[in-house]
Amino acid sequence: MRIGIFSECYNPVLNGVVVSINTFKAELEKRGYEFYIFTTASLNKQENDPRIIRYPIMLPFKSKGGKYPIAWPQNAKKTAKKIAQLNLDLIHSQHLLGLGQTGRKTATILGIPKVLTYHTLLAEYAHYVPLFPGLAKRYLIRQSRNICNRYDQIITPSPSMAKVLSKYGVVKPIESIATGVNLDEYDQPFSREELKARWSVPTDKKLLLYVSRIAKEKNIDLLLEAVKSLTKKRSDFHLLMIGGGPELNTYKKMVQNSNLRSVVTFTNMQPKNETVKYFGAADIFTFPSYTETQGIVITEAMAAGVPAVAINKMGPSNIIKNGVDGYLTDLNVDEFTDRINRLLNNDELRKKMGQAAKANAQEYSTKACADKMEELYVKVTHHHRS
Repeated sequence: MRIGIFSECYNPVLNGVVVSINTFKAELEKRGYEFYIFTTASLNKQENDPRIIRYPIMLPFKSKGGKYPIAWPQNAKKTAKKIAQLNLDLIHSQHLLGLGQTGRKTATILGIPKVLTYHTLLAEYAHYVPLFPGLAKRYLIRQSRNICNRYDQIITPSPSMAKVLSKYGVVKPIESIATGVNLDEYDQPFSREELKARWSVPTDKKLLLYVSRIAKEKNIDLLLEAVKSLTKKRSDFHLLMIGGGPELNTYKKMVQNSNLRSVVTFTNMQPKNETVKYFGAADIFTFPSYTETQGIVITEAMAAGVPAVAINKMGPSNIIKNGVDGYLTDLNVDEFTDRINRLLNNDELRKKMGQAAKANAQEYSTKACADKMEELYVKVTHHHRS
């Protein structure tokens, strides 16, 4: 089967969308699938892969939310004419707008099925709009409903996200397929000695870990409040925060002003092949975000055999089995702090939950998730032909 992927971003950009594309692509190519990527031009290099078609970009969009490439608007009729000879069986858009829209319109012109993965709850990022964020949120909800209902199939990274889209008024079929993780990548973590050499992390402390963007929507204030509360009870832990983002300097100042510099270390963004090694080095994974569509970092922590403490919202609520392989809490700093404290207090409980997490991570292996994607591709194409 030949699949056309339309995405605003692709290599060398690294984010959740690109990870998802590459993860499914790598696994399904082993099964004979062919992928053609339609995306934005790279500023860093010329494209030599004939299966990656790049479009010129406008100036990269900059905001407090980050820096992203945005393609010039494309004419779907011209796009369809250019790629008709590829004989694509299906087009899979990765974004609601931009090149995602080009993909949807191109599929309609070519008469082939069209699928959209709704990766991000766009309306929850309306606070980055400098003027009238309330209006922006309502606009994004309306656009989500109208555009999703023009696809043959919608994919979400988690069941919780599917419920949100249904509330928006999306009536087309929605199926939840998580991005899988390569479980073998988490078997060789950094040693504590390596972390001490790299980041001066004490080897005699239990290690709390956070891996994700350092941004407002990640609710990092709650995590730092929990850490501050824990320091009043104990001194046997250290928090390592992996990630870059628009609020990195803000939270560094917050840590300094709260006298937490001795217990919190920021590393900024780390390469993907190194980031996977941090998970298994930790004792507890902490994740305060309540807007995650999947929370793939939760799955990564599980793959490393590390129990997580997370907010009982969206993606994490679909992954963690509360009290079995981790803890889910209300959006409450006292409860969040208490669950971390429980795990710090009980080595046996922490070990037991970690073992359960590693076993349950099998459900999110790259193979298991690719099986679901392949089944969906076959189902959608057969339904379209019939």
